[in-house]
Amino acid sequence: MKQVLTPEDINFLEEQLQKISSGPWSVVEDENVDTAWVVPEVESNPIALFDYRGGVQNRADAHFVVSARNYMDMMLREIKILRRRVLELIQSNNIEVQKRMDLLTELHELKELSDK
Repeated sequence: MKQVLTPEDINFLEEQLQKISSGPWSVVEDENVDTAWVVPEVESNPIALFDYRGGVQNRADAHFVVSARNYMDMMLREIKILRRRVLELIQSNNIEVQKRMDLLTELHELKELSDK
C-alpha cells in the first residue's frame, strides 16, 4: 500500500469524487433487518446495498462508506492546505537560514578586516 499521496493521486480522487452521486449520503437501516442501504441526498433511491454479512457489520460498513463520501472533499482540501503551509514554512525557514549564513559571512569578513 502507498505511504504518501502524490499530487496525481489527489487529482484522481477529486475526479472520482466529481463523478459519483452528490452528497450528503446517508444510511437507511433497520435494527430488525440485516440489510443496510446507502442513499444519496434525502428520499433518494439507494445506490448501495450491504447484505452479505451480519446486520451489525453491514450497518458499520454502510456508515463507513457514507462517512468516507461525506468527508472526502473536506479531507482533500485539508491535505492541499496543509501541504501549501508546509511549503511556506520550508521556504520561510530557507530564507532565515540564508540570512544567518549571510550574517556569518559578513561577521567573518569584519573579523578579517579588524585583524589587519
